[in-house]
Amino acid sequence: MGGSPSTRTEAADLLAKLVQITTDRMALCRASGARSIWELPDKLQPIPVIVLVDEVAELYLMATSADKAEVGQVATALLRLGQLGAALGVHLVIAGQRVGSDLGPGVTAVRAQLAGRVCHRVMDKGTAEMALGDLDRDALAAAQQITTGQQGVAVAFGDDGGWMRARSILVTPDQARRTAEKYAHLTPALDRLGISDGTEGVYLP
Repeated sequence: MGGSPSTRTEAADLLAKLVQITTDRMALCRASGARSIWELPDKLQPIPVIVLVDEVAELYLMATSADKAEVGQVATALLRLGQLGAALGVHLVIAGQRVGSDLGPGVTAVRAQLAGRVCHRVMDKGTAEMALGDLDRDALAAAQQITTGQQGVAVAFGDDGGWMRARSILVTPDQARRTAEKYAHLTPALDRLGISDGTEGVYLP
């Protein structure tokens, strides 16, 4: 989405709206007797939403006791999206350096909902365990064997429960910008989502 939130408070507000969208889509499926949005008639199918969360740890850090309620709100929203979103066209993509229990039970619960995992080279065994340890010990061992000379090599898990070694492709910021500009005209108008970026009449795609 364009105009991404820059504070946890903004992220919490956006995530709450996305949970509401997911709930509305669930009600639509129930009314239509469908198990997912993909079983709805074409004219009723909502546009899929991809939720990108980078440096997820920032959403769970608590500097003071006053942060606790907001962290709880974010954790609950992410968990709901992880539990319900896939069948309803709201997909989570979460990235972070460390996604472990030291951030609290909320992040552990969300991690358990993420079937697809990608783990690049890590600095220590603990970090690899955060990404893969609850899925497959062989995959964990493979991730720890990635050396500094194997740039882009990763261990990837699919939603079928199997893992493989993979290699990511380097995309420079300039390449990403040019690609975004090339396909910008394909961005659908999602004003019916009702998620404004604060500019009157402009909604996040």
